[in-house]
Amino acid sequence: MTRRAPCPVIAIVGAGFSGTMVATHLLREARSPLRVVLIERAETAGAGIAYREQSDRHLLNVRAEGMSAFPDQPGHFLRWLAEYRGDDALVNPAAFMPRRLYGQYLRDVLAAAADQAQRDVRLEIVQDEVTGFAAIPPRTTLRLASGTTIDADRVVLAIGNPGPADPPVDDRQFYSSPMYQSHAWSMQGLISLRRDDAVLLVGSGLTTLDWIASLAERGHRGAIHVVSRRGLLPRVHQAAARHVLGFDPGTAAPRVRLLMRLIRAEIAQVVAAGGDWRSVMDALRPHGQTLWQRLPRPEQLRFLRHARTWWDIHRHRAAPRNLETVQRLIDKGQLQVLAARPVAFVERGDAVDVHLRPRGRTEVVVRSVQRVVNCTGPDSNYRRLNHPLLNTLREQGLASVDDIGLGLQTDAGGRLQQQDGSASPTLFTLGPPRKGALWETTAVPEIRQQAQALARDLLVTLDSQRSEAGESRGVVSGLGLTLA
Repeated sequence: MTRRAPCPVIAIVGAGFSGTMVATHLLREARSPLRVVLIERAETAGAGIAYREQSDRHLLNVRAEGMSAFPDQPGHFLRWLAEYRGDDALVNPAAFMPRRLYGQYLRDVLAAAADQAQRDVRLEIVQDEVTGFAAIPPRTTLRLASGTTIDADRVVLAIGNPGPADPPVDDRQFYSSPMYQSHAWSMQGLISLRRDDAVLLVGSGLTTLDWIASLAERGHRGAIHVVSRRGLLPRVHQAAARHVLGFDPGTAAPRVRLLMRLIRAEIAQVVAAGGDWRSVMDALRPHGQTLWQRLPRPEQLRFLRHARTWWDIHRHRAAPRNLETVQRLIDKGQLQVLAARPVAFVERGDAVDVHLRPRGRTEVVVRSVQRVVNCTGPDSNYRRLNHPLLNTLREQGLASVDDIGLGLQTDAGGRLQQQDGSASPTLFTLGPPRKGALWETTAVPEIRQQAQALARDLLVTLDSQRSEAGESRGVVSGLGLTLA
């Protein structure tokens, strides 16, 4: 009797950058039969929220030369651009390309990997949403919104960043109003806005800059109010010479205050020599995870309370064109940036009065607008996060939130830590859900390395599983029963 072993299945939940690149590496490197199932609720894989079809004014915040999908091929994106545009002369390595174009690049990368994969290695893209899991080792069953199920040997949660949290106010009734947009990436919300409407954007990060760019592109004439706790905008990208740090991040004292003092002293020295502070920040980037992991938990919390905003605006810089638009609108009096927090929303007819408490003051100021848009970025508190899929995993004991609440607890390779403390044999994650352990894990340079390493680890463990199964088949074969 001959029985063919089932083809191993790796299911990837989410087809943004993280999921697309795990799938790509699996397809490129698998040498044994494999079925890669990429599950995405949107119509297309590869774009995610960040790189979907949108205005060309929404730019990457990293130069084209740093956006290759492959850590060992730094010029890959530039070569794709030259081929896509049909002219090398149009490719500027220092340019900030449209996010929409990068989404097309990722789709092409995935398609090429599927076309060039081994004959018995295949990609299946499923447009659906995972609603639950049933872990029955050695496999996991994924339940989909359509009512179907998928049995997988390994599952990768490539769920990206969570959505934003609503601003904390006493009366949350306003959050069901059509004048409130809870997620900035709703294009319908932008289109429905009248040109003379006053708008209040909560948050002052990169998402806010994208919204301002879109408003300017549409010829918006109404007042734009930007509100955040400190009222700080991302700093602008600018070319800076390569710098070698004058201290060793791996041996620096693991104290936030001392580290900040070291960094400031390094910047002062560079600037005094005619250099740019950006070169110091760029030199720190490869050490970000090491610096974070060396900090004791109280120091990590101290960083989040006192230094995080300053770190973010210098570390996650913006394309010059977007900040030029902001400055132009400020100069003409149309845009105001205020360090404050919303304390109440009072609707009156076709407007809402937003009550704001400026930073360091007790009195309240009011801004009357026709639309409030939440641009605060990902909710960084996984303990309060209302994510149906993550809730299901936690209820079943298959996942746990890390000690600091920034993401999911994992081992060094991205395996989910179950609530009994053991590492899951089948569930993995990468990117933003690992922020509590790695901190620097939300941008392309970090995620592309994780995706490649995770794909290789998955293939190695599956090959090992096959070998063990082969040894078992050999023993059974000696009894007169052959399994192939």
